[in-house]
Parts: sequence; structure tokens; C-alpha cells
Amino acid sequence: MPYGTIEEAFLNFIAGLELTEQSVVPAMAKSQQLIELAGRELKVNGSFFGGPYRRGTGVPSDTLRLHLVLGSKYYYSYQKNSTKLLYFLKNRLSKFAGNALVGEDGMVIRVKSPGVDLDLVLSIKLKSFGYLTPNGLGGWFKSNPDKEEALFKAKDKASSGRFLQLVKVIKAWNLSAARPFDPYYLELLVYYRVNDFNKTYAELVHSLFASMRMFLPEFLNCPAADEVISCGAPDGVRKLVIEKAFDTTAKAINECDVDKSSILWRSLLGAEFGRSKNDSGYPAG
Repeated sequence: MPYGTIEEAFLNFIAGLELTEQSVVPAMAKSQQLIELAGRELKVNGSFFGGPYRRGTGVPSDTLRLHLVLGSKYYYSYQKNSTKLLYFLKNRLSKFAGNALVGEDGMVIRVKSPGVDLDLVLSIKLKSFGYLTPNGLGGWFKSNPDKEEALFKAKDKASSGRFLQLVKVIKAWNLSAARPFDPYYLELLVYYRVNDFNKTYAELVHSLFASMRMFLPEFLNCPAADEVISCGAPDGVRKLVIEKAFDTTAKAINECDVDKSSILWRSLLGAEFGRSKNDSGYPAG
């Protein structure tokens, strides 16, 4: 453990969770080609990036979400079967991008790319606010990427830049635990539950798990689109992983030896926690 404190180890870990320009450039470049290809099959009125990348919560395991804005006629034609519209475009794109597939349980078209993958989100602009996108069940789901970004940036500013970082740590835990929770649900959980950021990251994480242990709803309301977001995990699984996380963080915080505490955090957050380029498995220099 090359760090003097666990807080330093957290800061280094968080730095490694950043979406680098190098990881998103290939997907961004591919997006231009796919916009043109999609425009040959459907009337595309515009496009924009959304999702974790837009909100500032992206980690290397996320995808780059590209919203393709379609005319309202597609909603009326596929009002009760948005999945059919997804497969229509997916089949057309597969002629040119052979690795296109329908991902996230029927909500996006996923295209493999070096670095992060690219998700195409078919979006229909609403007159009042936001967009409709496929919900994976054949229907439609409201989203508002503009408002999501504004709300998350305001929260981050109020936290002196710690809100978005804490979200990334919790998403790293979720990935290390085999992703029992919907990632956006966890983003919203941090948004609603954490308001005092005058603590170390270790204390913030432990406090959040204590809160989850006391009460965890099956759904949270998205403040940007007024849609409910499912936690994504059965009740038994939720209790098991949260109890383990709470116990591990309690031991890690009470452990005075930095190296031993780091081992506990690593068991929870993944093998990269507390490592530097000079640790085992990294090149020296």
C-alpha cells in the first residue's frame, strides 16, 4: 500500500474510474457513421449524447449513449411495440455494423467499439419536456437528459465536486458485486440520500450502506423525468450484498493499519483499490 491514508487511496482509485478521452473517441467516431446509416432507414431529426457520460457519472464499464431523435410518427406507428422499431433498425444496421445487437433488455441498440461500447437510444421528443425511449417491454419510457445533467451538476457543485466521485465509487462496488443493482438507481440513491459531504470517502460509503441497510425502496423516482426506476435486484439479494458491504466497511473504518484497511476496501471495491503502477501487476517506472 503506497499511500499514507485511506483517503489518498480513495482519491487514486477514483482517478482510475474516470472515462478517458481515449476510451470514448472510437465510439464517438463510430457514432457519426451510425447516424448517417440510421438516417437512410429512418427519419432522424437530430442526435445528442446522454446517459452517464452526459451526467458526469460515467465509469469505464459504462457505454456511450447516443440518442437518435425521431419524428413523432414513429411513436404512433410503434406505440405498443417499441421493441419492433429497435429490431427494425438493428437488422438494417447489422448489414453495415455486423456486431449490432439489442441490449439492456430491449431498450437500446448496442454496437461494439474499442474502449467503451456505443448504445443507440431511439428517442421521440415530447412537446412539454424530454423524450420517449423504448422501455424494454414494448412500451415507452420518459427521459430528460438535459434536466438530469443540470440536476447532477448542481448537486456536484454543492458538494464541492464530491457527489459525482462518490457515485462512481458506488458504481464500482456494484460492478465488483456482479451488478445486483440498476446503476442509475444507485446514482439516484446517492443523489437523494447523501447531503453532508464533509466526511472522508470511506465514511461516506459506510454511511450510505448504513442507510441502505435501514431502508431501501424497490423503486426511486427520477427527478428529471418523473419516472420510477427499479432497483433491479430481488429483495433477498439486496439484503445479502448490503449486509456484506456494511460489515466490510465497518471493519475497514475501524482498522487502524492502513494496509489491512486497504485489503478490506479492495475486497469490496475491486482489485484496483489501493494499487499504484509500482504494485504487483503494473510496470515499474
